[in-house]
Amino acid sequence: MSRKTPRALLAVALVAGSAFAVTAGRPAFAAGGGDTSCATTGSVDYGFDLAGSGWKFATGDDLARSASTFDDSSWKSWTVPDNWNNEADLSKYDGYAWYRKTFTLPARPAGVTDSSVVAALGQIDDADQTFLNGTEIGRTGGFPPTFDSTWEVPREYYPADGLLKWGGANTIAVRMYDGTGGGGFYAGPVGLYTKAHLRALGGLTGKAATRSQLAYACAVLGKQHRAIAAGDLRAYTSTLAAGFFHQGDTAGRRLAEVKDWLTAKKKITLTDTQADVFVDGQGRIVVDTIRGWRAADGTELLPATREMLYLDPRKGVELGDHSRFFRDSYLSAAMNRRVQFDVYLPKGYTRTTAKRFPVVYMLNGFNGSNIEWEARHLDTVLDKLVRDNGLEESVVVFPDGGSGWYVDTSAGNYRSMILKEVLPMVDRNYRTIADRDHRGISGVSMGGQGAFTIGLTNPDLFSSIASHIGALSLSPLVGTPAEQAANASLQPIKLVQSMTAAELGRHTYYFDGGDSDEYGFGTAAKNMSVALASKGVRHDYQLGAGNHADSYWMPKLDRSFGLHSDQFRAHPVRQPKEPRRPAASAYSWP
Repeated sequence: MSRKTPRALLAVALVAGSAFAVTAGRPAFAAGGGDTSCATTGSVDYGFDLAGSGWKFATGDDLARSASTFDDSSWKSWTVPDNWNNEADLSKYDGYAWYRKTFTLPARPAGVTDSSVVAALGQIDDADQTFLNGTEIGRTGGFPPTFDSTWEVPREYYPADGLLKWGGANTIAVRMYDGTGGGGFYAGPVGLYTKAHLRALGGLTGKAATRSQLAYACAVLGKQHRAIAAGDLRAYTSTLAAGFFHQGDTAGRRLAEVKDWLTAKKKITLTDTQADVFVDGQGRIVVDTIRGWRAADGTELLPATREMLYLDPRKGVELGDHSRFFRDSYLSAAMNRRVQFDVYLPKGYTRTTAKRFPVVYMLNGFNGSNIEWEARHLDTVLDKLVRDNGLEESVVVFPDGGSGWYVDTSAGNYRSMILKEVLPMVDRNYRTIADRDHRGISGVSMGGQGAFTIGLTNPDLFSSIASHIGALSLSPLVGTPAEQAANASLQPIKLVQSMTAAELGRHTYYFDGGDSDEYGFGTAAKNMSVALASKGVRHDYQLGAGNHADSYWMPKLDRSFGLHSDQFRAHPVRQPKEPRRPAASAYSWP
């Protein structure tokens, strides 16, 4: 079952032509003729910006700095967002730092409740723990000794009722840790906003939901909650539209997972909190909610996450968001936890019901995850490549490789996760052409290393291999010394040198590197080209001016996806016949 971050779901709202509106929510939903208890009316388009000057900054760490009474007068004056790379004394600093700002809120605006306010802190490199008036309101990433970089994750925290001091002084304190490169608040927005205001910042316009529309939304969601609580799958099914598709879930897939939960846990609950209800440009009723699934024993089946739920205004059913770029997730045996991966679907996928598509797996770099592709807006990039460069429409899957170098170690079984779980799951749940001739693998930096090692050692699964600024000269740098020794042979250049021309000829190749790459990966790309050329293996290779940065490799995505496209088109397939199309839906999707 899929889940989405606020940035990603905002993108869905944008492409769906949604409108922001005026309601904030309370934790429980209830059905009834005119019951609007799932959402309160009144204007909540409110924002209090915290970006800009007025901040205080100091390196080091002391939890006493979280208190609103802490004296920060000796700290440096600071401006947010910032970038440590642009500060001479921070450009090479990795470690702890604190940001503080004291500000005065106006009297509470009419219609604004504490539960409707979101503390948005943009994106922080790498981990943070945030306090409002001395109380922690959220944290993202991990601090040493269990450091976890989450530079790509937008921060949205929800202060508890009564924590904000309307008409008085408030203090926000952010404890931050940077583990490698960069550092700081590198992107906004930063402030206290209602969700309606956050949507407005994304360029959304629209109209308010009426009281009857609020009651309608409450009735639909209330029916879903009662059905799930009672374990009545038939009743829950009746709330999903024909053609339901929501962040990767068809109705069948959604129901199968709920059924598995009920079998394992006997009783589960579905909750929606802090819900805004609004109406989009096509008349759909949309609920901007924090939705969670939990077992009666308290087990979190899916973490409570912000979602947009689209409701048909006449038929009492949920339509799904029909997103083409979203996060999917599943309970991984290899990783012993729920893991995520992002999925991009080409436009042709949503305009057909039988056609199958080739698939590319794209692997993230060190200190990254599947979420980094959302920060780079890869869906927009890929749509443009298909439109402007005529590339083959393909499903693209972005596994969460963490910093695991795509091998199995005590740090995580990333290789098994991808090969034994994600790959077959994608072929089961999405309309892919499930053979090696229509399956490619790409990666960036650490991911480029992984693309080569996984691709070369699994020629029955992958046919095209691409690397951007890849660590092609390195073995996996993860795990215990014994584990690193066991994986030492997984160095792309050494693998190529050990293989025959016939073995290497089973794949097609693209790779690049910058001549000023600070890790020497430009030289590694050059040496890879020499190794392949010495065996007469054709490849597409580029060594250009640039360093280890997005600005170097992202403009070359046409080359890597061009490689995959050429491979896919060299092996045409007979597509299944499209069924007769049903009557056109009253609603359009991108």
